[in-house]
Amino acid sequence: MSLHKLYSPNGRVLMTISLESGALFFETRKDGILTCAHSPVGLVTDRCAWNGGMTLDSETRSTIDQRYQIAAFKKSECRDYANTMTLVLNRDGQTLQLETRAYDDGAALRLVVPGQEDITILDETTAFSVPQDAGQLYAQRYLFTYEDHYHPVPREDLHQNPLAFPILLDAGHGVWALYAEAAVFGDYGGGHLMSEPEHPGRLIVRRSPDLLGPIQTAEPLKTPWRVVLMGTLDDIVSSNTLENLNPPSIISDPSFIKPGLCAWSWMTENASTRDIGRIHNYVDYAAAMGFPYYLADGGWPGHIDIPELVRYAAERNVRIWLWEHSAHMRDPAEAEEKMRLWSSWGVVGLKIDFFESDRPERMAQYDMLAEKAARYRLMLNFHGATKPAGESRTWPHVLTREGVMGGEYLQNFSTYLPGGPDAAHHCTLPFTRNAAGPMDFTPVVYKTYLTGTTDCHQTALAVIFLSYIQHIGECAEVILDHATRPFLSALPADWDEGHLLEGYPASHVTMARRKGETWFIGGICARRARNARVDLSFLSDGDHELTLYSDDLSDLQPFDAAHGALPPPTEENCRWIDQQMQRPTAHQHDIHAVNVTTRTIRRGDVLTIPMSVNGGFVMMIR
Repeated sequence: MSLHKLYSPNGRVLMTISLESGALFFETRKDGILTCAHSPVGLVTDRCAWNGGMTLDSETRSTIDQRYQIAAFKKSECRDYANTMTLVLNRDGQTLQLETRAYDDGAALRLVVPGQEDITILDETTAFSVPQDAGQLYAQRYLFTYEDHYHPVPREDLHQNPLAFPILLDAGHGVWALYAEAAVFGDYGGGHLMSEPEHPGRLIVRRSPDLLGPIQTAEPLKTPWRVVLMGTLDDIVSSNTLENLNPPSIISDPSFIKPGLCAWSWMTENASTRDIGRIHNYVDYAAAMGFPYYLADGGWPGHIDIPELVRYAAERNVRIWLWEHSAHMRDPAEAEEKMRLWSSWGVVGLKIDFFESDRPERMAQYDMLAEKAARYRLMLNFHGATKPAGESRTWPHVLTREGVMGGEYLQNFSTYLPGGPDAAHHCTLPFTRNAAGPMDFTPVVYKTYLTGTTDCHQTALAVIFLSYIQHIGECAEVILDHATRPFLSALPADWDEGHLLEGYPASHVTMARRKGETWFIGGICARRARNARVDLSFLSDGDHELTLYSDDLSDLQPFDAAHGALPPPTEENCRWIDQQMQRPTAHQHDIHAVNVTTRTIRRGDVLTIPMSVNGGFVMMIR
């Protein structure tokens, strides 16, 4: 057996590659904790089966250390800092390269077949093996839309459904792991994970289920990177390792890439996109809020004069995005002509919908659209789409994509996918889907639809969820008359830095993000009342002004809030319960009530903020 160990720069992450009886395997550890157990690495092509019979030709090592910026991202600067190892392998005169990288927050590998000929991929045998003593695993069944819940899945049931990337694993002792893929393009296509009943914890990479034949591509062939992010939950949500594994940006002048909040009428009024008067109302609302954008969503063709709308909006310092179906953007010539025309009208971005496949043909459409949009200086939002895999580095003008069960499911979508996005779903997404890249969840719904969460919880989603164009889901009049209006008006959509202050999947999240000298903090909880603990040790020295928007608990009884959130019960409380003709816990709580307070704070202060069941809070610190 040949054993090759690759440590991260700080020595805390270890990737071990072994060549055993001619077959490749890997495992990963963080601080000695096993995050991915002994797992096969392999590829089967029409010319060679790279799953056994291999010998080692050479090993080379190096270090990467470079910095770069992404025009719209969760941090102002990214560092690509890793130790690398490449193994050159031989079987029957054929050559295969295994490229590996070890970062301080993760490890990655991919297979490379050099050459200049056409090649057919019959199978990939690489897998991620769940450690035997690992804790909870959070996974989403694979759907073409990626629109489902993340649920805890017991090991013995992992084989029951195909599972979508990424998958979150509690490796124990405070170490978490996220199984993901990076640099997924049209020459190979996207994958998902599937195990077998005999080995349910060995999650094998599988190609898109609608790709019924082999992958026809060309050399040099590079598989997507197979990635294990690992560390604390803050390490995972703050990581830019997936972006590091993608090629550099195709954009030479990113000045047209401007993230921001977007007024969006389709969510609450589907017919509004065919009514120019109502659209003008939303443009006026965007202007009043300081939002830079309005999206003319599905329904505008044949009803709306877009050049006139662009002029109307420009007079109010608002820019226009347009919706289009991906089926009408598959032919490169047609896609280019539309982009040329819409760009000439003054449109600044496109929401392209209904891709719903990971096969190479569809992934190649993303590649084509991203390249052409860059040529016409158009920003993009891919909807009905695959999950991201770190492409923000290569395509910074792709500000977001859907690939999530988002706010749209508050409508009547639950007739075919029961449940919809609840508070536990909100508390899981930051560590799973959103950790892979920007996510067009379309947050903030107060009164138009039943959410099961408080208004402060909904507001916090716009801080916690990363989307570099952030569509606000509530109707214009509700936002304009809401207590949180000043907060939303001040809210950016990209950030200089961000950190998880506290959190646990399906339970609670408190996230702090900074833009310039202002901090925005959002907190949410699920299924129970909770007191958030916000440690302000990250602030700079000196006095800071805090504005806090929190759940109003004044109509609650002490028994309904977390311990210490309300004064202890009195005889009057007990008499009130005793006098109820129905269940004493069934009284109506006003989930829309918001407390707004201001105060001066300093670095090192620790705030305790009570939240109601499925509640939340937001704060702005200047």
